[in-house]
Amino acid sequence: MHQRTADTPTASFAALSGVPLTPGDHICALYRGRAERDRLMTPYFADGLSEGHSCLLLAADGEGRTFRETLAVDGPAGGRDVDNLQIKGPDEYLQDGIFDGDRTLARMYAWSDKTFPDGNGTYARLAADMSWAGPLVQPSFIDDLVRSEVNATDWLRSCPLVGLCMYDLELFRSDLILPLVKAHPKIWLKGMFMVNPYCPGPEEPPGPTAAAEG
Repeated sequence: MHQRTADTPTASFAALSGVPLTPGDHICALYRGRAERDRLMTPYFADGLSEGHSCLLLAADGEGRTFRETLAVDGPAGGRDVDNLQIKGPDEYLQDGIFDGDRTLARMYAWSDKTFPDGNGTYARLAADMSWAGPLVQPSFIDDLVRSEVNATDWLRSCPLVGLCMYDLELFRSDLILPLVKAHPKIWLKGMFMVNPYCPGPEEPPGPTAAAEG
């Protein structure tokens, strides 16, 4: 398993809306609608592809091809390399329609072990469209998803990798958004970045969700 060491570079190697990102960043990106989602992800991936970074999109069901076409048209800097974008669907999260955070994290570790063999100097960018979660929202699922996001922060910090978790405010309500905001070290909303000083570390359990508190 690849692990960052004291010698692993920490300088910015990516950006979101002009804000520099550094290895290990885990961002909760809150947006409204597909158009804003694509405006965020297109330059993020286009720049990564043009720099030779490994790029992975966890796409909503049936939208992988659509985004690849959008990237080819609207992301000219990376258009010629668009086929190098890896796209996986909601099956990365779901097994027979059921979310298993431990299984998901194991699959992500397996991907990063393959992507970063023996500290090969590769950088990577990931974005996850979380729209698949819409039909599953209930208190027990929210608890499981928040726990998974906290554990994902530990994974991201072990790799020369940045990760965006994309949550559509037109799809999700505060009962999901508020606990998820608390679970991410950084938040993007309306072009602004906010650092979350209350985000639990990987050794700390997440606090009670808004649903549980209510």
